[in-house]
Amino acid sequence: MREASTIPDTQAPAVPVELEIDGRSFRVHPAGPTGPLEVETRTGERFRLRPWGFDAHLRALDQHTRVDGSGRAFDSEGFARDVLRDSGVPESKFEELAPVALWWASGGGHSGAVQARLRPWTYSERSRALEESLVSRPDGARELSLDRYLRAMLRASVVALEPPGTTVAALDGPSTAALLEEVVALNQGGERVEDETVRSAGREARELARITLRLCGALGWTPSQVWAAPAAEVDRLLALLQVSEVPSPAPAPVPRRPRLSDFPDAVVIQVEDR
Repeated sequence: MREASTIPDTQAPAVPVELEIDGRSFRVHPAGPTGPLEVETRTGERFRLRPWGFDAHLRALDQHTRVDGSGRAFDSEGFARDVLRDSGVPESKFEELAPVALWWASGGGHSGAVQARLRPWTYSERSRALEESLVSRPDGARELSLDRYLRAMLRASVVALEPPGTTVAALDGPSTAALLEEVVALNQGGERVEDETVRSAGREARELARITLRLCGALGWTPSQVWAAPAAEVDRLLALLQVSEVPSPAPAPVPRRPRLSDFPDAVVIQVEDR
């Protein structure tokens, strides 16, 4: 662990910035998006927070995020401690400086300087990423490695970065936070009311699924396109499909071999046991 050191006043930038985070005020001395951040404590000490990069961000997310059947839980305090520990801040200052650490790790008020061309990942890419991101615990259970999962998502979704020659692994803190936010939002697709309806698995869900799949099959649309279409247009499309879809002909009867009783001049003698 790096040793902590207080920063003399003579090294601080001339113009400090007053921040209010979660109702608490902090006095910081920024050095730009790629430089360190000097933050003052209540007692007047100053500590320098190192730039927070891509690898550190994903490692901390993996360490302090848990995903299970009940959802996702994020340990923000543990994440903030990792940020402060990375810069050698003494543990006695962790509680006081935790809000600044989280703000710094999420971009520190700077927007990313990198532009990215993105695409949503495919179902097979996501399935493969899920399988490859499951790790075994000592008790035999398997859990998701968020680090592996996010890296796989970025590999699939980031088509190109600008300026040329930029790599994901070399991104600074603001660019990392911005890119992750955009890629995750792109691949989640956005929650819709219709998604909740389908999960209910009731009568309304079955009817919505029937109509949606019918229109998707006829028009080559995605479910999101069907659900975003104006209601009047959906009604017109369903009416057109009703007219254009020719009912399937009734199946022809299966021929059978003629029996003696089928001939009108036949004499049928029935023999019974007594």
